[in-house]
Amino acid sequence: MNKVLTDWVTVKNLDIQNRSLLFRVGGQDRAGVVAKVTGLLELQHLYVEAIQFNLILPEQNQFEMEILAKGALEDLTCIQGRIQSNQFLQPVSAAQNTYLYWPQAYMMHLALNTPDQEGLIARISNIVSTPRDNNNPFSAGNFVYLAGITHNSDGPQGGTAYFSVRANIASQSLEVQHQIQNHLLEWAKESCIEEDIWIRDLNP
Repeated sequence: MNKVLTDWVTVKNLDIQNRSLLFRVGGQDRAGVVAKVTGLLELQHLYVEAIQFNLILPEQNQFEMEILAKGALEDLTCIQGRIQSNQFLQPVSAAQNTYLYWPQAYMMHLALNTPDQEGLIARISNIVSTPRDNNNPFSAGNFVYLAGITHNSDGPQGGTAYFSVRANIASQSLEVQHQIQNHLLEWAKESCIEEDIWIRDLNP
């Protein structure tokens, strides 16, 4: 019998006044889970105002993620309803699990601080989780840690809205790591934010 992986999803708060939805997701870690969740929000015309992704103890093969999504109230309540009726994320086959044990993986750090625009996290996570070899499901990257937040350049006084990201990304080989890095840099250049992105190799 084919085992399936089922994530849990819970709503923490729907803020009608600020048009935001705060929810949590958790389950078996695997490549593409951040891209899947943020992609579903984008399809519903919502954007990520803040995100936190971590691997949890004891074995760090499980993840927890919190997302603050913003947009039109009808779109937020649609996602809330799907979460509460267990229709937001569908179970996936365990055979599709591409979990990487990060202490034995190659690592790099990503930093981004750029004027805010919709779809930044969805695009970054999609690049990271795209397999570089269709015959090798482990040729994608995995997030070990990810944090992103929207903030004003002048703090509470206002100013330009910026989105800042910090992430550690694991991959099976240096070749895959370099491919992910090059893809991220190409995307940044195409988006005219190449001066706002910084990537550093974390390998010994």
